[in-house]
Amino acid sequence: MSQISLAIIGLNGALGKPTLDAINSGKFDDKLKFPIKALTRKDTPSTDKIQYIKTEINSETVDSIANSLSGVDVIAELVTPNPDLFSTLEKVAGKVKPKLYIPSQFGADIESVSKLIPGFLALKTKHSENLRGLGIKTVDVITNLFAQPGSFLYEHVAHVGIDPDTNTVFQIGDLDTELEFTRLEDIGNVVLAVATTPIDKLPDTIRVKSGEIAYKDIINNYEKSHNVKLTVKEKITTEEAKKKLDEKL
Repeated sequence: MSQISLAIIGLNGALGKPTLDAINSGKFDDKLKFPIKALTRKDTPSTDKIQYIKTEINSETVDSIANSLSGVDVIAELVTPNPDLFSTLEKVAGKVKPKLYIPSQFGADIESVSKLIPGFLALKTKHSENLRGLGIKTVDVITNLFAQPGSFLYEHVAHVGIDPDTNTVFQIGDLDTELEFTRLEDIGNVVLAVATTPIDKLPDTIRVKSGEIAYKDIINNYEKSHNVKLTVKEKITTEEAKKKLDEKL
């Protein structure tokens, strides 16, 4: 496969740094055409590997962004979900017509969650549909829970039922239940791996994971790293949780 030209949109979020780290690692040098183009709102000096393009992303900058990204083979989007932002980037994609687009689908398996919560993150699903409607190969990367020391699953733990303010746990189901997670550094490598894979070998959806961890192990790890004891303040079964959710919906 010949080297591909790549553009990155969204450097300030959780996945920006690990993706840049993957670019700078040297692992993909033989597959990438440098410099990579990276959109940013900050004044950032370019390097031999990354050309930083300072710009806002809105309806008024569609043409200028499209001109900046003209001829790019792959666009990797790492932005926070936002309907206006997605709409703008779809317009950019329609003008640039990259061979491959990797949208901001990282995180939950929306298809599975939607069976419990109809309409869950529907804007993400619609975004991918709109991109495919433009005739652009679009690959959704599903990672489930993010993991990063000092951040996800270490400090940011409310989404797994831990309340750091009260050192309590809201338990749903069995604590032996295992959750799939993906380390941020692995996601950065996956973005580059997908971007440099021949398009005819790519499915529409790729599911990745670094591993699995039980709820009880997340709790134990948090207790050890923070020198605290967590207590279960409330416990419900998964069936009860589903019933409560149905009532709210």
